[in-house]
Amino acid sequence: MRRMCVVALAHQAHPDWPLILIGNRDEFHARPAAPLAEWSDGSGVVAGRDLQAGGTWLGVHRPSGRVVVVTNVRGAMPDPAKESRGALVVDMLRGDGRFADPAAEELPRFNAFNLFAVDGGAARLLTNRPVPLIMPLEPGIHALANDPGDAPCPRAERLRNALDTNIAAGFDPEAMLDLLGAEDDPALFLRGDVYGTRCSTLILRDHQGAYSIIERRFGPGGMPDGETRASIDPHKTGG
Repeated sequence: MRRMCVVALAHQAHPDWPLILIGNRDEFHARPAAPLAEWSDGSGVVAGRDLQAGGTWLGVHRPSGRVVVVTNVRGAMPDPAKESRGALVVDMLRGDGRFADPAAEELPRFNAFNLFAVDGGAARLLTNRPVPLIMPLEPGIHALANDPGDAPCPRAERLRNALDTNIAAGFDPEAMLDLLGAEDDPALFLRGDVYGTRCSTLILRDHQGAYSIIERRFGPGGMPDGETRASIDPHKTGG
């Protein structure tokens, strides 16, 4: 069964970085995507962009500082009649639109997903598998992959434990990004010509609300395909 995406969130778990988010996006290489950038539509969204469906999997909202990341849940057949999970991320980032603040009873309108949302000092988990759930997250290190919320996931646990260890040692951002390239079981990085890891992303937020983002991109066969580094100050409107 195909593995898809893994992400870990350190929520108020580091003295200098109250938010650390790191993860891999796995997808078909033929699915077009734009690199990390501030979108030109004036929304204030800073993210990569799925050029097929128009949404995103992970992003930061410059004006508010909100952060949202979504993963699919494997084992559930996608229903094209359902709402876009990428559009859910965009609405939640902007704080505007039909799903800016979805209720639990609205979550079944989407194909199966897990989602972290961080707004200010509060973090939440949203999922619709095995049942719709919106749950506040306590300070600590949390991880998601593509298993239902009540199922153990070795990939997610590996990344969560690695982030925990790295933070305990003082935190080395580049070492964490390098770890996302691990291919030994349970592999964090998926190498393939048709399907595989498309990007590795690290987001840091300091106590002033400023963000640093690194996105490493990969093409077929896991070949490096560019890197973007961005700094975001929610108090400024420019890039």
